[in-house]
Amino acid sequence: MSNELISQNKPELSLEQLQARLEQLERQLQIHAIDIEGISKRVPDSNIISPNFLKRAFTVWGHYVVAGFIIAIPMVCITMALALLTGLFSQY
Repeated sequence: MSNELISQNKPELSLEQLQARLEQLERQLQIHAIDIEGISKRVPDSNIISPNFLKRAFTVWGHYVVAGFIIAIPMVCITMALALLTGLFSQY
């Protein structure tokens, strides 16, 4: 009974069609395997993608601190330059 339902819902494929489909799937698998290898070569070796939570947390914190320095140092330099310039001009 269940075989009749299956054969009514899906037409039976010939052996040649199944083999052709298998070859097609194997080619797709090889292409995807090559893609995965290429992607894994492009992914940086960083602790951001580490499975260890503490490594990830400290890596993100380190990036945050460095980004803060990158933003703060030019702002401090500009502020100091403006303070020096206004201080020099206020003497006259």
